[in-house]
Amino acid sequence: MSKALGRGLGLAVALVLGGGGPAVAAPPPPALRFVTEPFPPYTYEAQGAAAGPMVDVLRAACAELQWRCSIEVLPWRRALAMAQRGEAEGIFTIVDTPERRSYFHVTVPVIDARYTLFARAGDDFQLRSGERQPLQGRTIGAYGPSATVLALDELVEGLDGVKTEIETDNLSVLRKLAAGRYGSRGLALVNESVALALMRDNQIAGLQAAGTVKSFAYAFGLSRQRVKRGDFEAFNKALVKLCRSGRSAALIKPYALPASACAKG
Repeated sequence: MSKALGRGLGLAVALVLGGGGPAVAAPPPPALRFVTEPFPPYTYEAQGAAAGPMVDVLRAACAELQWRCSIEVLPWRRALAMAQRGEAEGIFTIVDTPERRSYFHVTVPVIDARYTLFARAGDDFQLRSGERQPLQGRTIGAYGPSATVLALDELVEGLDGVKTEIETDNLSVLRKLAAGRYGSRGLALVNESVALALMRDNQIAGLQAAGTVKSFAYAFGLSRQRVKRGDFEAFNKALVKLCRSGRSAALIKPYALPASACAKG
């Protein structure tokens, strides 16, 4: 072997063993686009940016993973259509249903909630467990398309003489109920915390809670088209870690909303 060739081989070995070769750049962290809706007190826009407890938990999870996550607040129909078409990696706030699972990986629950019937003040209607007959002859308003409508369909299934009205937003539902647009015996099915926030912020009076229909929880959805299973599982594990450490509860507490119990895995 020539001296020159020997020196060349020695240099090559030294570079490999000593790490003297050109540095390989680490891959950039994933960039995920999330969409949500104006849905106070869970999500809303403040000073031109997304805000609310679901936003705070999402940002904490993305920071835990060192992911770059952007959030846009859009009308719900637009946000849902975009996410279903795969034009965004994630969407919230969603309920874990078969329909949502057909498009999204659904995370562990984050915030507990409940659907409540509201009636006009003075109406003696009160929904009691197992009793649906008093709903007959009434008109019930709800916002859709949404999980609220699925809960309403389940509530009135098999009942005769019940009319349902589906509106474009919860504010319209509450305003129409208060104005008597659903009749003197009208009702509205709304997320209780959302209803109370809208009634407070929009000075809607003359309504009263009339019974809990269903308890559930809100979660995040990650697009099956855009997000690999492994990345979803990493995101889910980050949420579980935040919950078990008490961080999620601390982020949610200022909003006076109940954090979901920590998932087992």
